[in-house]
Amino acid sequence: MLCPICNVPTRTIASATILGKFDAAYFQCPQCGFIRTEEPYWLEEAYACAITGSDTGLVKRNIQLASIARVVITTFFGHSGCFVDYAGGYGLFVRLMRDSGFNFRWYDKYCENIFARGFAASEPGMETVKLLTAFEVFEHLTAPFEELERMLAYSRNILFTTQLLPEPTPRPGEWWYYGLEHGQHIAFYTRRALSLLAKRAGLYFYTNGKSMHLFTEKRILSPLFFCLAHYKTARLIAPFVERGSLVSQDYNTASGSVLDGGK
Repeated sequence: MLCPICNVPTRTIASATILGKFDAAYFQCPQCGFIRTEEPYWLEEAYACAITGSDTGLVKRNIQLASIARVVITTFFGHSGCFVDYAGGYGLFVRLMRDSGFNFRWYDKYCENIFARGFAASEPGMETVKLLTAFEVFEHLTAPFEELERMLAYSRNILFTTQLLPEPTPRPGEWWYYGLEHGQHIAFYTRRALSLLAKRAGLYFYTNGKSMHLFTEKRILSPLFFCLAHYKTARLIAPFVERGSLVSQDYNTASGSVLDGGK
């Protein structure tokens, strides 16, 4: 198999059983370290439910991500304008950001929008999107660069999460992020792989060294992003960057009536 980032031949490094019954080979690029599974023939069953039952950290993760996003966006991009959460799941993150006064929109072609109904994103190019978020998305991609191009049709600034591969490279079963029990994670990145992906798209790459990353057309201070893109820092700053909540405004839009005290 060819590496979808470097386009060089990969080598087989391991095999594992996915969903308790599907045998899968894992391949690694010798140049950038990117790991992918063989062609994931099990995905129809893996996505029988868009959100896996083992994702017990979904609510906590969205709360933490909202704190980081509020701080990073305000610091480097400004809080005004339109934002899109790509592959936004149930819409919980969008609702949290709108509750904090950020005009976020939802997009997901697989999952039901429960918490952000009425606030779906327009088609790419129909409105200016200052920044796109894509949390826990890249590890699901069969063709990372092609999907990145779809994201870039919305915005040239992408704040995203995916766990960087530890060193030395763990085998399946030695690292929880392989997700053998649910089968949805099929792509795993090193810092170098993400850097090359950004370079291929003509963007700058910044990371907190673990799971939070930024592709952007802007030059920013790397140490400052590193600091702000950690929850322990962001949670202290986040209350100071919140704007007026959009809850009342959104209620008026959704209901067609005016909430007492709302404008």
